[in-house]
Amino acid sequence: METGLYKNIEKKFNNNVHYLIKETPSFLKNNYLFLCIFCAFLWLFYSFYPGTVAYDAFSLYSDAYNNHTGNWHSALLTRVWRLIQSVTDIKGIYVLIPMAATCLGLYIIAKHISKGILTGIICILILLLPPIFTYITTVLKDTYVASLVFLIAALMMDRAISDKKKTTLFCVFSAVILVFCFFIRSNGCFIAVPLLVAIFMGWKARIIYRYIVCLALVICVVAATPFIDLKLFHAQDEAPDFSLMLFDIAGIAKYSGVSTLPDIPGVPDQVGLFKHCYSHTQWDSVANWVGPDCNGIGTYFYHERDSGKKRLKAARQELRKAWISAIIQQPKAYLKHRLSFFNRFIDYQGHRPVFLPVYIETVGFTDMVGHEENRELTQTVNPPRLWKSVIHMDLGNQLWFHPYVSLLILLFFYLSTLATNDRFNRTLNAVSFAGFIYFMGFLVVGVSSQFRYSYPCLLLSILCILAAFGYYSQKHKVFGNKRMRIISASITVPLFLIGIIL
Repeated sequence: METGLYKNIEKKFNNNVHYLIKETPSFLKNNYLFLCIFCAFLWLFYSFYPGTVAYDAFSLYSDAYNNHTGNWHSALLTRVWRLIQSVTDIKGIYVLIPMAATCLGLYIIAKHISKGILTGIICILILLLPPIFTYITTVLKDTYVASLVFLIAALMMDRAISDKKKTTLFCVFSAVILVFCFFIRSNGCFIAVPLLVAIFMGWKARIIYRYIVCLALVICVVAATPFIDLKLFHAQDEAPDFSLMLFDIAGIAKYSGVSTLPDIPGVPDQVGLFKHCYSHTQWDSVANWVGPDCNGIGTYFYHERDSGKKRLKAARQELRKAWISAIIQQPKAYLKHRLSFFNRFIDYQGHRPVFLPVYIETVGFTDMVGHEENRELTQTVNPPRLWKSVIHMDLGNQLWFHPYVSLLILLFFYLSTLATNDRFNRTLNAVSFAGFIYFMGFLVVGVSSQFRYSYPCLLLSILCILAAFGYYSQKHKVFGNKRMRIISASITVPLFLIGIIL
């Protein structure tokens, strides 16, 4: 990237800017990249202050404010936010964390391309890409996971490109951040575990050993999470696992005509209810908060949350038994249900808009449910004109909002670096694998098709592209090897074209 046309163009840009800002400190004169990203960060922070906190994030925020800890969202994040609130009442702190991590990670990886003005402009354009622009100032568990994983992956790539040794500080910092990601989202371990394994175990071992270690660690995290939430953080059990089981049972009943649930009062025709209400888009269509025609089964099970630990435990066992029986007895229906959901999630087949490309149009702290006790916590702001222009575009049909594009980018880098063993390519393989496997995890545990769930993988796909350019700029080498790049391109390019055609 620093040779030929790119270098010549950037040199002209740098000379012109250097002439205009003679009084600028030498650090900035030789680091236009930092200046560009920092200015973009300041504009975003100022224009969207105090950030967007609504729906799930506002519920989590109000729980922290009211000193209530549940496990529906994230008991750990509630505790962290409660700690922040005990120190300061500045609302902008919550959006500052993911924004700062994203911009810092972008600088860390982009500086390997160059520190010139042209690379800085490219980074500003990346921050203004509609899928990033609409989420970088939105506070969500997904944006927290995305930004923190992006930062750690950028640090990993930085060390790989520069041949830096792993320091104790880097290892400890990475471990703390990645373990934090384990408990921000219930599936956060899918994307964080491969990075943790790559840092501490290395990515040199035979491929089967790497994946066995990753799988074992994921199982341990998933198994330990309820214990940590309920015992360590003293969270109230709000039965978050019910959503997955109800969604799968409903999908299996829809495609097989069989319900494995026991008789439920007020619901004489369970299969009829599921066929009428089930949607492969998300589980909410059979949740306990929907209309009376569809909430009978959801209400029956979720009502037990307020009936004591014994009743809730019995309801969980009853639902889990029905869930496992449905999968075992109707594997074809389960597979059809899961593939149908996953296809809708990644928007691969069919010309249709992405499901909820923008999380919310309202900027600020907003209780969308309208609870009276939370009125003092609300604070809406008037966003800049650019925001209104972007969100009123046809975002749902823009290609970069379709998650299968990020999935194929990650798959391309993963396959391209499989047969290489140098440090950079091993790291690139681990990062792309983390994003790819996080995507694939939704095939099994996903319960909603909202675009925000793919946001972490979008950032990692951009990181892989920037890392490949930075590697070429520093080492004058292309990532992977020629044979594997041809193989991966022969797989991903046709899949990409099919996705566009269909």
